[in-house]
Amino acid sequence: MKKVHIIFILILSSMIACQNPQKKKEIRFTFIETTDVHGSFFPYDLVNKEFAEGSLAQIYAYVSQIRKADTSEVILLDNGDILQGTPVVYYANFIDTLGKHPLSKMMNFMGYSAATVGNHDIEAGHKVYDLYRSGLHFPLMAANAIDSTTNKPYFKPYTIIKKEGVKIAVLGLITPSIPNWLPEKLWSGMYFDDMVVSARKWVKIIQEKEHPDILIGLFHSGLNASYEGADPDAKYNENASLLVAKEVPGFDAVFCGHDHKKKVFSILNNDSMPVLILNAGAHACNIAIANIDVKWNSTEKKYDKHINGELVSMRNVRPDSTFMKKFSPWFNATKTYTQEEITTLGDSIIAKNALFGPSKFVDMIHQVQLETSGADISFAAPFSINAVIKAGPLTRADLFNLYRYENYLCTLSLKGNEIKNYLEFSTNLWFDTCLNANGNYLLLSPEKSSYSGIDLKNAYYNFDSGAGIKYEINPKGRKGHRVHIISMADGSKFDPNKIYTVVMNSYRANGGGNHLTKGVGLSKKELRKRLIHCTNTSFRDILGKWLQKQNKPFIAKKLNLWKIN
Repeated sequence: MKKVHIIFILILSSMIACQNPQKKKEIRFTFIETTDVHGSFFPYDLVNKEFAEGSLAQIYAYVSQIRKADTSEVILLDNGDILQGTPVVYYANFIDTLGKHPLSKMMNFMGYSAATVGNHDIEAGHKVYDLYRSGLHFPLMAANAIDSTTNKPYFKPYTIIKKEGVKIAVLGLITPSIPNWLPEKLWSGMYFDDMVVSARKWVKIIQEKEHPDILIGLFHSGLNASYEGADPDAKYNENASLLVAKEVPGFDAVFCGHDHKKKVFSILNNDSMPVLILNAGAHACNIAIANIDVKWNSTEKKYDKHINGELVSMRNVRPDSTFMKKFSPWFNATKTYTQEEITTLGDSIIAKNALFGPSKFVDMIHQVQLETSGADISFAAPFSINAVIKAGPLTRADLFNLYRYENYLCTLSLKGNEIKNYLEFSTNLWFDTCLNANGNYLLLSPEKSSYSGIDLKNAYYNFDSGAGIKYEINPKGRKGHRVHIISMADGSKFDPNKIYTVVMNSYRANGGGNHLTKGVGLSKKELRKRLIHCTNTSFRDILGKWLQKQNKPFIAKKLNLWKIN
């Protein structure tokens, strides 16, 4: 009986120990965020033919060193916009598409624990991001991207990570503005909820169901809720990360993305509790690190936490040799692809000239858009401002320099007076009412910008000009009366009441930049009615095929259809 009694006591003790595991006194968790990597996987820029400042190859080398140090539990997270931006990811998305997506293999190899999907990932289309997700060994998250059929999250809303007896919850959210930028076919079967509303719902679920010791926000969304005049109190804010951190108590740290702004700071939420805010920036040049030290408080039966954060540059980190060897076939295949010659340029193309008036660069885009679509009028802006394509062979790599994004080409119907209002809106973003210190009318900001050393108040990719019409801009004129449309390009009459077919990129056609919404005054519903057609191939591909058909050497020419008076 004594032996049985002893065995019973041992079993009971074991059961109690399982229910109340011995807590480690102190543990450090090192959360590392990559965000807005935009295809920067390798330490070489195939477009500009130079070594890159940052890459996943360098990040893996740095993370491996921290893991080897064995002084903390490392949790690697990605915050979206990784499936677009360089030839290597374009090649994997659209050229060599057999088998698993190589980025899935790369991120599994690096040991990521979770990732959030970004708007540029959605831009790649269902076929790409669904394949990418299917190959991951960790969850791809976005609690507010909702399946239209089930009304449940299309991606996983959150994940639980358990280490050393500590339970960590990571909630993923995506900017809800995707329908404002992308054709519906790219996000078909989904709709996007407000971030604050979704966070309240899921934090409650997480706390009641999971009882986490640490709660991390992984949000593909920026910090400035007032960006481009947005109302911070309105639903579906594009950049709501800070709003969530403040208004939804419970987060220990919130990792942001989307806006490419490097940030580390703390705020107090509505419960007067501190929340660490971090954003690693973009292009794998930096990582954001949140160190969370936990110490078990046996009296209160919970962990006391000490949290701090930092950004670490990858500039001087050597790429990991094992990483490079393992994934070099992908890089080499892309390199061969980008070296393919498209045509020969008879003269150089300098993108920065597009800031000051008609340019060879943007007028070439206008010409391609008009000829391939058959539209009456074209709208286009420079999508690169640093590009200088020298006379001589033009390769596929140069096409990426000229046109960075995987935008499609769309046509829609606009009345003549709406076309004028569109140009008025663009003019107000672009030009000031008086000459600046540099002797031009560019609208400048007192704050230092990243636009090629020129302190532009607004983003150059919203500086749309028109073709198919002749017009003049009077910068000194009253707003709403600065653009005078003279005629159609062939000299025929321009009719303010006539309906014209207008071609532009898919970002703009879906409301991106607000030219059609705030500028023209079209509702989202009306905008969808006006849409006539969108291509199934990206404009970069259209541009490449168009250039291949031109006589060699190709010389881009100004159309000179507009001027500044």
